Amino acid sequence: MMTNTSEPTTPETAGVVLDLDGTLVDSVWQHVVAWQAALAAAGHDVAQARIHAGIGMGSDRLVPWLLGDDVDDAADIAQDHTRRFLDLSSSLRPTRGAHALLADLERRDVPFVVATSAGGDERSRLLEVLGRSDLPVTDAEEVDSSKPAPDLVLAGCRQGGFAPDSARMVGDAPWDAVAAVRAGATAIAVRCGGFPDAVLREGGATRIVDDPAELVGQL
Repeated sequence: MMTNTSEPTTPETAGVVLDLDGTLVDSVWQHVVAWQAALAAAGHDVAQARIHAGIGMGSDRLVPWLLGDDVDDAADIAQDHTRRFLDLSSSLRPTRGAHALLADLERRDVPFVVATSAGGDERSRLLEVLGRSDLPVTDAEEVDSSKPAPDLVLAGCRQGGFAPDSARMVGDAPWDAVAAVRAGATAIAVRCGGFPDAVLREGGATRIVDDPAELVGQL
């Protein structure tokens, strides 16, 4: 039974904001491949390492970050990425400990919300892979600005009924950590997105673990 309801907790209650892509679902490689193919189809040759460095941003930010602000076909590239990503989605799997962490938070009545830059079909597919379409979720389609802006983290805190300064944000990308810090929350990073510790710390992560399994009982 879900413990997260729309009824707000007291402001002093600590809560958790969880990233989805790369944190609860092992999806970073599929995103990189899909982005590279979509960019190439539009005539843009971008190295996988460069694309990976931007994973975690919303697509509205990633394409300009890669190609500049004057790209006319950014929306078309993002749409093509989504199509290609969904084509690769049969290889998606939950990360190690994702289910155990969710079950632990529910068992201990820790309020939490999933905040993801993925929207629409991507979000639905990720939750389907996770097998948890019942989770409380906010995504980039519901806020003005995607990560690394703080909007998603703040929206997650509001939805969960806890204050940002009492929240822990768990994410796999430095952009998750940047968003958390900007929102006034504590940033915790997992390595399963493939980002170096130094990059995660530079983003603002105060703690780094291998995967969600290491956070069971710790949040």
